[in-house]
Amino acid sequence: MPNRLLIAALCCLATTAHAEEEPLWEFGVGAFGLYAPDYPASGESSFNGLPFPYVIYRGDFFRLDDEDGARIVPLETARFRFDISADAAFGVNSDDNDAREGLEDLDPLVQIGPQVVVEGPRFAGGQLEFALAARAVYSVDFDDIEYQGAVLEPRIRYERELGTEREIGLFASVQPIWATEELHDYFYEVDAPFATPSRPAFDAGGGYLGAEVSLGVSAEITDRLQLFAGTGLGFYEGAENEDSPLFEEDVTAAAFLGFAYTLRRSERMVRRD
Repeated sequence: MPNRLLIAALCCLATTAHAEEEPLWEFGVGAFGLYAPDYPASGESSFNGLPFPYVIYRGDFFRLDDEDGARIVPLETARFRFDISADAAFGVNSDDNDAREGLEDLDPLVQIGPQVVVEGPRFAGGQLEFALAARAVYSVDFDDIEYQGAVLEPRIRYERELGTEREIGLFASVQPIWATEELHDYFYEVDAPFATPSRPAFDAGGGYLGAEVSLGVSAEITDRLQLFAGTGLGFYEGAENEDSPLFEEDVTAAAFLGFAYTLRRSERMVRRD
């Protein structure tokens, strides 16, 4: 999604360099702001911000960390791993979006599902990585959680650590996205009772949703404080529902800025693989 949350923040948290030994666990807090289109191919953008806690655990059997999410270590090899992928996106008040005026609001979305990751070759001083994620998508309201379909997302990611006194990391990623009809309906369907002269009824179908390109940088300011920033482009030409009256732009842009601060970490250190 163009206003996705976790990908924007956690990808940057994963790009700084790491020592050979790291604490067994850490926890901290952070926050970020995101300016992005209201939904894929929307012609209007909004600014949203979110504080977040985070926990990192680097056990021998189970790990929850800033690079790969939740995973079981025995399922890994030197170049292959299987883990849990998650993502989220802000909701949209339809009264604040001209194209959606009179339609139901878009609730915040949460995605979760398995992911296979294969480490590629080193390139231009950095590391290539190939991943394939399949995630279920749920809309989340204060009193209700509804299934809104699923996405299939292959991804190519490149990250590079800069050899400076303070750790600085760069990342770039490209990911096309396919989604089931339920999610396309959520964004692009217009039922007959909500049709207007400028917004005709439209029956959305499943298939190709679009592609996203992201660039980001993270910098260690102190041994506890990290800043991150980035930008992304969404490309939606050729998407399954580009004829929907709610589909407005072939190309969209987004940007984010945030920080993470470690509050506590264990005295016990573990060796990084």
